[in-house]
Amino acid sequence: MTEKVIETKLKIFLALVTLIFVILVSRLAFVQLVRTQEFQTLSDLNRIRIVPIPAPRGEILDRNGKVLAKERPVYSISVSYLGIKDQDINKVAEKLASILGIQAEDIIAAINDKNVRKFEPIKIAKDVPLDVVTKIAENQAELKGVEINVEPMRQYVYGDFMPHVLGYVREISQAQLEKHKDEKYNLGDRFGQAGLENVYEKYLRGKDGDRLVEVDISQHPVRILDIEGPVPGNNIILNVDYNLQKAAEEALDNTMAMLQKDKYPMAKAGAVVLLDVNSGKVLAMASKPGFDPNIFNGKITPAQSEELFGSKDKNPFPAFNNRAMMGYAPGSTFKMVTSTAILESKKATVNDTIQDPGSVFLFGRSYKCWKPSGHGTVNLIKAIQVSCNVYFYQMGLKAGVDNLVKYAREYGLGQKTGIDLPNESAGLVPSPEWKKNLNEPSLKDRYEKKYKEIEAKYDKLIKNAATERERKSLARQRDQEINQQKADYKIKYYWNVEWREFETIIMAIGQGYNLYTPLQMANYIATIANGGTRYKPYLVDRIVDYKGNIVKQFDKEVAGRANVSPETLAAIRHGMSLVTKPGGTAGGIFAGFPVHVAGKTGTAQTGKDKYGNERPTHGWFVGFAPYEKPEVAVAAIVEFGGHGGSSAGIVARDVLAAYFKVDKSQGNQAVTSDE
Repeated sequence: MTEKVIETKLKIFLALVTLIFVILVSRLAFVQLVRTQEFQTLSDLNRIRIVPIPAPRGEILDRNGKVLAKERPVYSISVSYLGIKDQDINKVAEKLASILGIQAEDIIAAINDKNVRKFEPIKIAKDVPLDVVTKIAENQAELKGVEINVEPMRQYVYGDFMPHVLGYVREISQAQLEKHKDEKYNLGDRFGQAGLENVYEKYLRGKDGDRLVEVDISQHPVRILDIEGPVPGNNIILNVDYNLQKAAEEALDNTMAMLQKDKYPMAKAGAVVLLDVNSGKVLAMASKPGFDPNIFNGKITPAQSEELFGSKDKNPFPAFNNRAMMGYAPGSTFKMVTSTAILESKKATVNDTIQDPGSVFLFGRSYKCWKPSGHGTVNLIKAIQVSCNVYFYQMGLKAGVDNLVKYAREYGLGQKTGIDLPNESAGLVPSPEWKKNLNEPSLKDRYEKKYKEIEAKYDKLIKNAATERERKSLARQRDQEINQQKADYKIKYYWNVEWREFETIIMAIGQGYNLYTPLQMANYIATIANGGTRYKPYLVDRIVDYKGNIVKQFDKEVAGRANVSPETLAAIRHGMSLVTKPGGTAGGIFAGFPVHVAGKTGTAQTGKDKYGNERPTHGWFVGFAPYEKPEVAVAAIVEFGGHGGSSAGIVARDVLAAYFKVDKSQGNQAVTSDE
């Protein structure tokens, strides 16, 4: 190789080295000078973590300031994916699982959940005992990425006390996250799932804070750089009185226990509502059976799920149902609607009488009174007092179904009251239009299908017929079958689609298709008591912030005014006032009661069981007090409790005794009833 060739190669090599050096120096200068801020930011992000500080949820208090739901601090364990190498995940999960007493697979599944953002802590356990927390802290070196935090947990102070009203809190679901995506919720945040917790979620939740934390290479906190404290949620002050609510729940429990020992073993569920008749304030709302909403802070066991949600075979009385807002046949408590329809339609006056020998024969059928011997001569006032079925059968027919429907709706029945709770049932006011809309489409579809099947069958037979005579014979058979089905359709239409007189008769005494909630019934009675104003029931009086400032004040709201004359309302109140006097259907249980209660008992049929046996009736009682100057209205029901006067009437009496501060010994504790 010549010297000239070697010199050329050296020059090329030096040029390449120089070029590489220039590139490296340029890149270094670019990184050091141009992108200094960017890489400094990335470095800071790698060593600085923003840890959310959950805001304490607002408290729920009764009208006198007694705390019903509050926060309590608990330890929680989270895992941060940062700092955990892929090969270490299993090791960390197994160690942590052994301390917490859970499955390592569950921890790994939580870490690998596709919905979890990897750079946020993943909560593994909450409400962890102190001894377990201590053990985790002792093994921190082997638990890279594992964090111990203190966070608030919802506590329902009195356990199973009014759970259907309070509701419960649980981690927000994916569906809820999507629905509330504009409200800055994150996976793992708490969210009100039922009751007041759900309705007033935006007021109760508060605003989370942030903690800026410097971490080491293992993602363990080194020092706190900055803190922005959380803002507590607002507190909710209820109209509910703790003592009245307690009395209502105890009245249901005690009455059902008494009935079960007697002859009503199925009397295991019921509800009672107490309203202020002049505002719509809900003073008490109890539903039984109840449950402890604190169980939703952890995993629900199969046994708890069965108790909550029930099943026909194992538990036909699910505790989760708020029976105060479920629809029931009202029985004789509907008779004030029928009374209104009679008087307002001018079909009869207060003093018009009928004879009740114990039954009446109408449209080819005998309709019996609950009292076999009858009530003799009865006018409207006495009919309410003694709950005379024979009177209301006939007067209901005179008034007509349209008037029954009209005045049921005037009192707010068959429609939601608008109370500040979710999942309120609207109930049902049956009507000819409702029955037609319910049954006509399916009946038409069923018979149209039959007609087409007959047509198709004979089209094939006629096509394959050998002679004209045979074809004509088949056509006649086809027409006969279709005509037979059309005749059958007319019969079905007559009974299943058209409104029949017997349905008016049954509706007039609160049976049949009528379905109304105890809340609606209490509001209906309040409307009668106050002279015709229907208020919107409401549970919350005001919302205040953590400093005590009023955020929102609620006041009475008129939902409607019953188009019923003062004279009619006065007559109905008079009849109700005699129900609790001697000779009335609730005279026994209110004997000696120092406050004059106006009421109405009711006994609603419940049909037959799967073996064809008649099931026990539901017992109802509705009323208001004092009669002279009404303050409160009450509605109570005991499922399968028998007569209203000996079941729900006792519940209502005890709740009214608590409201008026009546010593129970002042009233008659006898459990007697005439209906």
